[in-house]
Order: sequence, then structure tokens, then C-alpha cells
Amino acid sequence: MTNEFTSAPPPQALIMDTVFGFFRARTLQVFAELGVADAIAAGRDPGVTDRFLRAAAALGLLRSMDGGYQLTPLGEALRGDVPGSMRGFVAAVLGGGHYRGWGSLAEAARTGECAFDKVHGEDIWSYFTKTNPAEGHMFNQAMAGSSAMIVQSVLANYVFPERGLFVDVAGGNGMMLSAILQARPQARGIVMDLPFTAPAAAATLAAQGVADRCEFVAGDFFQGVPAGGDLYAMKWILHDWNDERAGVILRGVHRAMPAPAKLLLVEAVVPEGDDAQFGRMMDLNMMVMCGGKERTESEWRQLLNAHGFALSRVVPMPGPVSLLEAVKQQ
Repeated sequence: MTNEFTSAPPPQALIMDTVFGFFRARTLQVFAELGVADAIAAGRDPGVTDRFLRAAAALGLLRSMDGGYQLTPLGEALRGDVPGSMRGFVAAVLGGGHYRGWGSLAEAARTGECAFDKVHGEDIWSYFTKTNPAEGHMFNQAMAGSSAMIVQSVLANYVFPERGLFVDVAGGNGMMLSAILQARPQARGIVMDLPFTAPAAAATLAAQGVADRCEFVAGDFFQGVPAGGDLYAMKWILHDWNDERAGVILRGVHRAMPAPAKLLLVEAVVPEGDDAQFGRMMDLNMMVMCGGKERTESEWRQLLNAHGFALSRVVPMPGPVSLLEAVKQQ
């Protein structure tokens, strides 16, 4: 006879499962870093032990068959050559400098200060561009992969003007602006970012067929942004910075934009309450890695108001981010 009542797992079991989450994450990271999915897809020896492959199968990355292994849809997403690949994201965020930074979470938890800077003796941006450019390249791939996941949601949930000048501040390889311009053939665009991103942006704009309507402008958003745009967009930028530094960026945008223009932020909006696990964990990641923060709607409103913007609406989207639209108020 079976018991119709199923008791909840004891707290010890839940804690153990959380600890095993560390094992699962590291297995996922090594699977991505070593290119196991790419090797299996190409029929090559993946270069890892069968014990590792069995563990990867237990995570749903592989399926055992005929004495070998086949990629599952989850494993396919970790191939480096598929659209929206998560390989770079997993390898970068769960390894290298990130991994060492999180090793000093205790210090960040005690002080509220950026752990990465203390561990490496420099901020994450200097580390990626000067000390370890290979890891910086992997991080850029990570951001490109996550961008591909978000861009279509942005287009589906926000009605962009039919024409005008759209400025993507810190637009990286230009993926988001390219997609917007494809949907708005009468609009023009500017991708602004640091000089080292120019080749990737040029390649993307050309490949997407919008290079004749979009230019790359090299610059530092702490010094200012191109003036005269009709819409300014920033995707996952302000969460990298504390309120003081984010305020410097916002003031630069405020100076550059004419009164009718709009500011569009693609950012996480952390729900109020204790159940906001994604937002709260990302907030810890920002504290550990760069001294930034995730914000609630009220915190976003307060930050924008402090620098001359009024938050006009928040548009929730599937996944981890929302759209925040703001207008210049003074």
C-alpha cells in the first residue's frame, strides 16, 4: 500500500542539493570550456573520461546510446557553432576570473566591496582588455550569446519608431541595433563602444545588411555619448555600475539627447520579496565582479529621477530582463 501523502524533503536534503549545484555548475563549465559538445557533434574524441561523460549525461547534456553518447537539445546549445550558443556564456561566467572572484564572496559579503578587484588587483574591464584578452574575448562571446536570446524579445515587446536616429550605447558587436534596423528600414543607427569592439561591430553591421544606415563611433560613455539621437538604448549596462557611476552615464545621455527623445533600458527588474532568486543572485554577482547592482522598479525610478529622467513604463518580457522606457524631464 502506498502512502498518498508525500512529505517534503528535510532541510538537510535541500541544503545538500544546493551544494551539489556547485558540482553541476562546474561540470557544465568544463563541458563548455573543453568544447565537448563541438567534438561529439563532429564525431571526434571529446578528450574527457567516460566518468565525466556519464556525469554530463546525468545533467541532461548527453544521451547514452550504443556504447557512446549523443548530444541532447541542452547539449546542442553548448556547441560553439549554433545560433544563440551558450558555450561562451557558461565558460566565461563559471570559470576563469569569475570563478576566482566568487572565491572571495565572503570578503564581499562582509564589506559590500567588489571582490574581483581585490583578487586580481584591477577591475574586470582592465583584466579583460589588458591582462587576459583571451578571457575577454570569451566574455564578449558570452555577451553575444545572451544578447541573441534577448533581442527577439525586445522586438516583440517594444514598438520602435518607424524612422529616426537610434543610438545603442555600449552596443558591443551591434547585434541588437542591427535587428532593430532590419525591422525599421527607414531608421538610422549609431553603435557606440570602446575602440576594440569596432571590428566585431563592423562585421555584424555588414553581415546584417545595415552598414549603409549605421556607423560605429568609438567612445567612453563616462565621457559622453553621441548627440542628437531620437532613441538611446542600453542593454545590460547600468547594472554593471553602482549608483554614482551609473549616474555619470545617465547624465551624459541626458546632455546628448533632445527633449523628445526616449531612453530605453534592457535590464533586470528585481521583484520585491524573498522569492526573487534570479535577481538576488545576479545582484550578488554584480557585487562580486564589478561593484554594480541589480535594482527593483522603485530603485530604477529613483536612479532615473535623480539624473533628469522620468520612468514612463516598465514592459516585462519572458526571461530575465524587462524594458524600461524613460523620458527627459528637465
